[in-house]
Amino acid sequence: MLTVERSFDYDKVIRWIVNDPKVYPHISDDNSPRREDWRAVQSEDIWYIVVRLKGVKAGVFTFIPQNSICYEVHTCLLPIIYGERAIEAGRMARMWMFDFSPCRRIITNVPEYNRLALHYAMHCGMKEFGVNPKSYLKHGVLHDQIMLGISKENGSCH
Repeated sequence: MLTVERSFDYDKVIRWIVNDPKVYPHISDDNSPRREDWRAVQSEDIWYIVVRLKGVKAGVFTFIPQNSICYEVHTCLLPIIYGERAIEAGRMARMWMFDFSPCRRIITNVPEYNRLALHYAMHCGMKEFGVNPKSYLKHGVLHDQIMLGISKENGSCH
């Protein structure tokens, strides 16, 4: 059984998930701090939505406001939730934000080389709406980022 809830437990839950060695290399870029030094930004404005599988921490979706209704999501999932459950968790987190926060649009940016993350975002209902050229630096190489989004109204994605 999957559950999602907002968390303010910055160290024992959020940091623990993000700092997992199977997560951090995929969400960090060349200018990110060392994994051991990463800390969650502590702010009421940022919505950390934690997903649990049968009560066990399985991931966190970080929703950062871009304005009063548009939030950028960053996804950190542990291997115990990969596959169909990950897609279900993404949809649950999206609906939670639409139901319990001012959010009306969710966006994300995926480096073009990260095909798994791109397919995941699309399976969760997001649609591509643009490309941000040469905007992500990983291993000394600049990469384009695919821009995706989904809106609350009528299941609209544009």
